[in-house]
Amino acid sequence: MLGNDPSQAADELARWAENLERTAQKYQDLHGRMEALSVTESSADNRISVTVDANGVTTGITLAAATRGMDPAAVAAELMACTRRAQARLRNQVTDLVHDMVGEDSAGQAIVGQYAARFPDPEPVAPPAPAQPVYTPPAAYAPPPPAPSQPSQPSHGSRKPDRDQTFTPDEPDEDDLYYRRKSWLE
Repeated sequence: MLGNDPSQAADELARWAENLERTAQKYQDLHGRMEALSVTESSADNRISVTVDANGVTTGITLAAATRGMDPAAVAAELMACTRRAQARLRNQVTDLVHDMVGEDSAGQAIVGQYAARFPDPEPVAPPAPAQPVYTPPAAYAPPPPAPSQPSQPSHGSRKPDRDQTFTPDEPDEDDLYYRRKSWLE
């Protein structure tokens, strides 16, 4: 690599140092551009959005008012899905940036490999299962009467459900004793 001529060896060493300095500057520029990356992904209905930074860390979550009343498990699942999609897009942006700024060298490939390992493509979301048809009995069908061991429930508009229950105090007061001795016919 270095020849026997000291002046030629010095020139080669200087070119090598300049090349190393240019490569270091490319990676410094790459680092600055990567630090500025941010990706936001939203749900299909735009109720939920998640923003991740250059490290794939969630930096923002937005929930529309329409998420109020949604099943918390569905909100959590959509948050995770948005996060994974944002991280996968981040990986793609980093890959493009590395290839554009430093090319195909081993250090650049190591960066791309790290992002690929950390942020794989999200698994496709399975379409919702078709609703099972609900069996409706023919109009002539009448349900069986309730079992005798179960108290019958009154239909709407009839009497109060606790009408048969009577409240009586443990000890009678003076009025109770007076009226027990009297007849209502008097």
